[in-house]
Amino acid sequence: MARDPRYDIISPLCQAGKIASFNDIFKYIPKTVVAHDLGKKVSRFNVLINKVEKFTLEELAMIGHFCGLEESIIFKLAEKEYFIQKGPLRVSKIR
Repeated sequence: MARDPRYDIISPLCQAGKIASFNDIFKYIPKTVVAHDLGKKVSRFNVLINKVEKFTLEELAMIGHFCGLEESIIFKLAEKEYFIQKGPLRVSKIR
């Protein structure tokens, strides 16, 4: 299986600050390509993208490997995406 050459642009874009969260990766490489390379159906991959906490660490590490990113970087991107998806913390008053 030939590696998609679009993966090569992810690491430099991340270093340049153009990729700030996990889903930013998919502005530059199609989700279908990554889903196929992970061995996932596109519909299941879309579910994972919308709930990034459902990815396993192994899957995130594999995506990082495809993109030439260190595990710590892809995990930080996923963490940032998690907090974006989660939205602002709502604190209720305890009485």
